Amino acid sequence: MNIEELLTHMEDSDRANFMKAVGSIGAAFAARTTIEVDPQVIAALPQVRDHVLSGGDVELDMSAALDALKEEPSISNQLIAAEVKAAEVSKIKEDTAHMSRAQRMEYARERGLTKPRDDVASTMTMNEHQAVLASLSPQQRMNYARRHGLV
Repeated sequence: MNIEELLTHMEDSDRANFMKAVGSIGAAFAARTTIEVDPQVIAALPQVRDHVLSGGDVELDMSAALDALKEEPSISNQLIAAEVKAAEVSKIKEDTAHMSRAQRMEYARERGLTKPRDDVASTMTMNEHQAVLASLSPQQRMNYARRHGLV
């Protein structure tokens, strides 16, 4: 039986304590790693269980909970991917630090960095893009079009 099944038989204060513990661990982990963790994964942590079942008498061991989340296979894979991405960005910044604008553009084109980024990929239609473009200055239009892969 997991902690969430037990909560149905516990008092409202225990459920509130559970929600607070899960929320604070999730917020702390996201602040340190920029990775959002599924609350179900946090709820399964022994630190949360011990804290809630004791009625709050056992202090919530935030450090141990964060370490346990880092060891979770799905999360550790995301952490590795984030580290790789950060290293790639750092390498690009280092390589382009002393380049002219034209050299940076050539660098980006040679390495395929001019494609639309995944974090700005959009489900907008072309008409919606055109409506946004109509409200922008010429330079902003170029930036917007490049960012969204319209040129």
